[in-house]
Amino acid sequence: MFQPYWFPFFFIPFMAAIFIVVILLAVWVYRDAEKRGESGILWLIIVLITGIIGLIIWLIVRGDKPVISSEPTTKVPPPPQTVQATQTTGAQFCPNCGASIQPNSVFCANCGASLE
Repeated sequence: MFQPYWFPFFFIPFMAAIFIVVILLAVWVYRDAEKRGESGILWLIIVLITGIIGLIIWLIVRGDKPVISSEPTTKVPPPPQTVQATQTTGAQFCPNCGASIQPNSVFCANCGASLE
């Protein structure tokens, strides 16, 4: 069969583009599988071998599995802030809740915030 002289000029870039797209899809599937707690390397190999079929299988199998966060699940509460009493015209008020407090108080009687 006769092939035109321009055939390699279109065929080689076309095949290179398909190869690049398959590699990019395989990397995306690998990352997505790792984020969802699945074996990323297994899915990478499946997509590299089967191509678009492997991608379709991954999209069906993964379903609605949640993405696993890399952040720790326990959050450390912020350190408690010390509340200081303010003084205006001889009366003192709690800066946390604004209630009037007795002079030389250590805690606010209304909200219990420390005044030291």
